[in-house]
Amino acid sequence: MFTPTLHRQQAASLGLWVLLAVVVAAGVATLPLALLARLAVFGVAIALPLINPVFGVYMVVLSVPIQDVARLPGGLSYTQAAVVWATCAWLVHTLAHPGRRLVYNRMLWGWLVLLWALLLASVVAPYSQGNALKETGRWLVAFLVWFVAVQTVQQRWQVLGLLACLLAAPASEAALGLVQFARGIGPESFRIAANLPYVRAYGTIGTPNPFAGYLNMGWPLALALALGATWAWLPRSGRAAGRRWLRWRELAVVTTCWIITALMIAALVASFSRGGWLGAVIGGAGMALAFGRRMAQVVLIGSIILALALILGGAGLLPAALSARIGSVLGSFALFDPGTIAVTPQNFAVVERMAQMWAGVKMFLAHPLTGVGPGNFTLAYPDVTAPPWYVSRGHAHNYYINIAAEAGITGVIAYIGWLGAAAYQAYTKTRASHDRFWRSIGVGCCGVIAAVAGHNLFENLHVLNMGIQFAAVFALVAVMPEKHHGRKRLTMTNG
Repeated sequence: MFTPTLHRQQAASLGLWVLLAVVVAAGVATLPLALLARLAVFGVAIALPLINPVFGVYMVVLSVPIQDVARLPGGLSYTQAAVVWATCAWLVHTLAHPGRRLVYNRMLWGWLVLLWALLLASVVAPYSQGNALKETGRWLVAFLVWFVAVQTVQQRWQVLGLLACLLAAPASEAALGLVQFARGIGPESFRIAANLPYVRAYGTIGTPNPFAGYLNMGWPLALALALGATWAWLPRSGRAAGRRWLRWRELAVVTTCWIITALMIAALVASFSRGGWLGAVIGGAGMALAFGRRMAQVVLIGSIILALALILGGAGLLPAALSARIGSVLGSFALFDPGTIAVTPQNFAVVERMAQMWAGVKMFLAHPLTGVGPGNFTLAYPDVTAPPWYVSRGHAHNYYINIAAEAGITGVIAYIGWLGAAAYQAYTKTRASHDRFWRSIGVGCCGVIAAVAGHNLFENLHVLNMGIQFAAVFALVAVMPEKHHGRKRLTMTNG
């Protein structure tokens, strides 16, 4: 006898839901199109990581170029918000499946030792412990991105998605940088010559040298994949006929990889970053060594080309602006006391760079064990500098000196060990692999690690969240299959 009442209640409830839907739809229809698009993007960005946490990793990697384009409520950058949401989404998935096992990789120990060294230097920092902990937190963010990526990037489509993000983000920066270079869009201080309309490319990163460092984290992967895809596409005897559609699809992949490679290398040249150029040369050598002994000839040819470029630059046979940048590369290796050099407009940049390095060396000598504390370079700078170099640039223009100054001998050893362990694992996995896809990835990762290691001789590339891109490359190394040893796993329990 309650059936009519229940039917009436259900009808009333359905009517309320329909009315609510109509009100919401009417409200949405009155919103501006730009706001609707933004809400749609945010809705997708929130939903996808909940569906699969790997999409959170993709979002974090893609957010690096736009991290400072706008701020979210609370002052968060897009990258900070993406890291928080990606981590939360992964935790939700993990807690929802308490029997799911955590992936363990040997690179974890390198991360933990480096974080321990930075935390130790932060706790005993003679300057600001707040600054030190904040800088250590940036490294913790990079570690979280690496860790979540290793847990979530396990299937082939997930690897392809991560590769696409690692190439798309720096490729977009490269395209913007080339537009800035060609149209002369930028500060007057970035102009490559007074009589030319071009400026050094800098993208959304803000300055040419870190911009070049960001590209050095992308082009080796793009080049390695382009070479691997080209080799797979080339016709060979024994290949089955009647695969025309597949061949055109492969050609599209090959063309895309080469376009992205050309974009990034062209933008790297347009940055006029000496450190970036040197890093690129070292990255190319790292890729050649990962290919095998036969590629030693390529390294030799590349060295000859580089030497020829330096000779031509010194003889004035190249454009003046390019000759000046190439010729100054060798001068950047010279070590001297900046206080003994007469400063001129021609040598100002080199002497100032050396003044920052000299200050870093003095910081290390004053606090050799644990340094002045991560992020405290500027605070400690007035205590070790000499006139007229009163202004700190925030780092030592050489990351090895910088981390020695800020984290002491323990920090620099931990950092070199972390970098070396990743390079060794990338090299050994690449040489052991017989799969062209993974071998291409391994060669690209070796190139990225070598390029960053070389560029860090002139720059600090662990700023502006660029460490996230580097951490994602490290994650690719970690998930590469091993010939003799599968990835170990740790079981996660409720305890």
